[in-house]
Amino acid sequence: MAPGVARGPTPYWRLPLGGACSQNTNKTCEECLKNVSCLWCNTNKACLDYPVTNILPPASLCKLSSARWGVCWGLFKEENPYARFENN
Repeated sequence: MAPGVARGPTPYWRLPLGGACSQNTNKTCEECLKNVSCLWCNTNKACLDYPVTNILPPASLCKLSSARWGVCWGLFKEENPYARFENN
């Protein structure tokens, strides 16, 4: 074995976060959100890359009340002046 080459399992900090989000489109929210960088859209059952440059996903990507990230059971209600999170 070459010097400096690690042996055994790959350390967790070198593992990919679960692959491309789009590979979980038309599957389930749970499958999609196994990758922490994904966003699930209930409207069209799409698994998308979370738009990290935004705090909340834009409506052009997925309507806020249909968007899920982190967990599948939450619900954002779109009410002015602030969005409200509910456990459904």
